[in-house]
This record gives sequence, C-alpha cells and structure tokens, in this order.
Amino acid sequence: MKKNDTIYLISNGDFRDSACEVCWPMQDTTLKEVQAAFKKLGKKTTVVTKYDAARRHGFITKQCEGTAVFSKIEAEAPVVIVLSCWAYAHHVTGPLQTHRGPILLLANFDGTWPGLVALLNHAGTLERLNVAHSRLWTDNFTSDDYFMQKLEEWCRTGKAAHSTRHLTDAASLRIVPSAEKLGRQLAANIRKHRRIMGQLDPGCMGMLNAVMDPAKVGAAGMPIEYLNQSDLLAEMELVSDEEAQGHLNWLLKKGCNFHWGTDGFQELVHGQVLSQMKMYSAAGRFVQRYGLSTIGIPYQLGLVRQCPASDLVEGMLNNMDRPPIKDPATKEIVRKGKAIPHFNETDLGAGIPQLLMHDIYEMKGMPTETTLHDVRWGRKWEGKFVWVFLISGAAPPAHFGGWKKTHVYRQPPMYFPKGGGTCSGISKPGTITWARCYEAYGTLGMDCGLGEVIEMPKEEVQDRLNKTTPVWPIANVHIPGYDRNEMMATHMSNHIVIGYGDILQELIATCLQLGMKTRVAGDVRNSLR
Repeated sequence: MKKNDTIYLISNGDFRDSACEVCWPMQDTTLKEVQAAFKKLGKKTTVVTKYDAARRHGFITKQCEGTAVFSKIEAEAPVVIVLSCWAYAHHVTGPLQTHRGPILLLANFDGTWPGLVALLNHAGTLERLNVAHSRLWTDNFTSDDYFMQKLEEWCRTGKAAHSTRHLTDAASLRIVPSAEKLGRQLAANIRKHRRIMGQLDPGCMGMLNAVMDPAKVGAAGMPIEYLNQSDLLAEMELVSDEEAQGHLNWLLKKGCNFHWGTDGFQELVHGQVLSQMKMYSAAGRFVQRYGLSTIGIPYQLGLVRQCPASDLVEGMLNNMDRPPIKDPATKEIVRKGKAIPHFNETDLGAGIPQLLMHDIYEMKGMPTETTLHDVRWGRKWEGKFVWVFLISGAAPPAHFGGWKKTHVYRQPPMYFPKGGGTCSGISKPGTITWARCYEAYGTLGMDCGLGEVIEMPKEEVQDRLNKTTPVWPIANVHIPGYDRNEMMATHMSNHIVIGYGDILQELIATCLQLGMKTRVAGDVRNSLR
C-alpha cells in the first residue's frame, strides 16, 4: 500500500431499511472508532457511504448500490468494509471481485451489534468467490493491541495475516480402525445411493458462501434438488386447518411452552402458529415427493413478505420426536420417528455436515439431532472462552432436553413482521461434535472439531441472551484451542453445525473418503497425532 493512499470506508448493511435505521447509530460510532484507529497510524480515511436523511441511515442495501459506490473508487485503492450489524454480503462482494486494491473486512466484536457475524459471512463469501482479502475484529479498537498491530500490518503491506496453528490437515492424523471402517462404509453408501439435498432459493439471503458448485457437491454423492419458495407457499395452501391444528395439539400435549398474546403485530397468536404448522406439513411432503435427505428453507427475503417465520418448523424437522406428517399421495408417515435434517437459511455448507453427522449418529445408534447456529459472540467465563452460539429457531428440542423445556416466542417484529414462533431453549451440557463445510478457491472443504456445551448459572445465561437476542435458542460452547482470535481468523462462515456426542473421527474418515479437504481445529488434534 502506498504511503499516502486514502483508505475508503464503506458501510454495508441489511436489505431492509427498517433494520438499517435501527443499526445506524452504532455504525456511526464504529466508523468514528475506525477513523480514530487509522489516524493513530497516520493514515487518511474517507467515508464513502454517507448518511441519507430520507432513509435515516448510510448503509448500502442492494447490490446495485454497492456497484455504484465502487464505480467511484479507483480499482487499486485500499477499501475497508466496516461491519457493526448483520449485512448482506452480496451487496459488495460482486464489486470486490473486480477490485484490485487491498480489501479489509473490519468488524466490532459485540453481541448486541453483531458485526462479527457479518464479517464471517463476508469472509466465507469472498473465499467462495476466490477474492483475496484480510479480516480484523475488535471490541476495543485503539486500546486493543492485537487489533492495532494487525491494522498497522495491513496499512504497511496490504495484508493482515493471522496464525493458523490451530488448524491441522486431518489426513495427517491417526484415526482408529473402527472409525475408518464406518467412514468407508458410509462414503460408499452415499456414492451408490446418493443423498439428495433439497435447497430452496439459494442466494436469496446474500450468503453466497451457502451456495456451492452443484458439480462438486454432486460428485461427492450429494446432488442438489433446487426448489423454490413459491412452491412451498402453494403446498401450504393444500394443508388443511385440521391437519395443522393436529400438529399444534401434538406439541401442546408434549408440554411445549407457547408464549401467547393477543396483538399479532407484537405478540404470538394462534393464526401465526397454524401457518407454521402448514409449512411443517408442506416441507415434509417435499421430502417425500422428491426423495430428499435434507431440506433448507430460507425465510428471508421472499417468505418474510408472505407468511410467518419458518424457525419453529425447522426445529420440529430437526427433532426425532415430532408430529407425524402423512403424505397425501401414499398415506404413509414421512420418515416416522426420524429427524429430517433441516439447514437453516438454506445454507448448504451447514446442510452437508448435518447430513453426514445424522447418518453417522444413526449408524452408531445415537440420537441424530443436529442444528446450525450463528457464531454470535463470546466472552470468558471462569477462565474459559465460551462462545454464544445462537440461531433464530432451527435448534431441535432434543438439544434442550425435550419439548417440556422448549419455548415458543414471537419472532422480533423488526425482522419478522408477520410473526411466527421460535423454537427456543438453553442447550443442555455435554460433549459436541461441530463442523462446517465450505467451498474456497474451487475446492470443497470441511472444518471440524470437538467442544463442550457449558452449563452456566441462570444469571450468566440470561445476560448472554439479553446481549444478543433473548427469544432465540442458545448454546454456550467452549472449544479448547478455538477461542475468539482463532475462530475469527479462519472460520469459513457465520454458521457452525453442532450435534451431541463424539463422532469426530467417523466424520473425518467419511469426509476424507468423499474427497473433501478436511481440517481439524482446536486442541483435540493433539489427541489424534
């Protein structure tokens, strides 16, 4: 980077102006912090995306706006995407594909204002699109020594490099014979019988890291069945009120805790949940009709304008103990007594490990429930860095200890104007296997490891919920050797998949047999050498 280069600061945001308006004050504060940090290093900055009084924010909200902004910046100029809230990556990743100057993704590290979640999504998307870039994150800006050191490095060299010592090539590790055998058997079965991945409207949420090359995924034995949101809505219309009410009655008899209200604009009401029960049946019918092994429904952006949230539906599908769905054509119960892996936000990079983990659990006679979570935030607790994994509702009740420990709250109106219930609870303590599939520079890869869901005092859990989104399901997770700086430096998504029990070696063996580049993260690698 040239000594006198002006550094261009860009505010990427949500698609929805209502969300951007709420988030702008924090973004404005973050921009000032970023400018102060560069000034401390003697660097000149300019904020490209200005505050718009009519929209009451200064975010880019569409890809066309992003292309317009970049058309005014020299292709060799250093640019910083400043992130303090959730943002749709494709607004800027298209222009960044042809940008030749240094690119930095810079985020705050905060639970309430999750720039870090957006950073991980943007980084995974740029990796998917083969765009070189750097990452930086902080909760203290100029008083964060690591952040300032890496910012200076980026200013000097155009790159901010982080240690990758926490990652190990799984092919170099020692796997027990029983796990190797299971991996060979499962991979052979997948290649022979295939596992069809049902993906609705991929890319509609701007997470291009969730959209993978069907040639590569299909060659691994997991062909994609592309479905669409409009057909899901059409199928919902064919589900009777009686069938939908039957699902709701089943949940009530199981002791599920619905937090009802009377004002549908702000509270959970019966009609919202009845619609969700119709979506549950419709999704099950799709699974039967197309022979799907998994399904992924993206609630944003299309469905958000048409029906209540999909999240309760997703949690139900991911659970072995769930209401029976009768296929109208065959009159058979769809996957009776089995979980149907659902990948939230139609993120195929979560769907693939959920599928593999489900099959491994089933082969080993273990509970098969899995879910993805957002890597939402984290902080130290009793000497350990404990992550807050949080998602809008796809977590299965089995992870909380069953339906009696499951709570259904109305989704926040800002993001979910038509309401609908969450599938919420506090994940029970225990050992977990975690994973994330990704595509980077033309190669499919899998990161994985072991962690532990930590049991915490109610006060600590509630404080973590209050600092994030209190109506969403939470897992408080410690992954030895994969703390804040390690995960933020190399994790390939804003999402992470978890399931209970240690099946790491079986997962590694299966992935390697399927030809996936596999990396083990954290201290667990030391026990496999």
